[in-house]
Amino acid sequence: MLLVAATSVFARPQQREVVIDTVCNAPLHQMLQTTNRFCRQFQACPDSLFNWAYVGTGEAEVEESKTKEGRDAIQLRYKDRSYDAATKTGNVAIDIYVLGVRWWKDQHLGTKTRLMRPANSQYPLSAHMTATYSGSILEGGDFILRMEPISDMQTRIHYEFRLVFGKVLSAFISDKTWNNAIKWRLETILENLIEQTETGTVQQKTRGPKK
Repeated sequence: MLLVAATSVFARPQQREVVIDTVCNAPLHQMLQTTNRFCRQFQACPDSLFNWAYVGTGEAEVEESKTKEGRDAIQLRYKDRSYDAATKTGNVAIDIYVLGVRWWKDQHLGTKTRLMRPANSQYPLSAHMTATYSGSILEGGDFILRMEPISDMQTRIHYEFRLVFGKVLSAFISDKTWNNAIKWRLETILENLIEQTETGTVQQKTRGPKK
């Protein structure tokens, strides 16, 4: 029985992702401006994202958030960072906390952003930020935002945020932990990017896992 249970835990998927198709009620050039701002700040000064892109993704004020399946079971705390604007390449040092305890110190998140279009076509326009990690807790990640104009005031959006956990860490990421601690935050980021593009600001709000 113990062998079966252990096999089941370690069989949890390493790759998890959020994929959303939606519409932004703003011109493509405004959505691109917001996307470029997000990628640049994610790479160069991630703390500044809490002022807009990460609004509503902060720590819960209830004890439940500290449980193994709660909203804040896994936290990243940013430290040193460097960024090359010419190549759109960044590197950020982070400490990773699980249930309030630092498990990993000075992990490095390297990022590279590219803008891509299909050959011989102007659209769709895709912003693709790839990430690599030092150590073995994470194997990589991708942020993809594909944009295509519907009209002068509407843009079709395809959003992907993909994380590939290391084999050991993936064993701790149950479906419930993914939904309660990570997935809803990645969904909120897209909502905030669109709100920023449509209104020029992001209103403070309290959010959490969708029931």
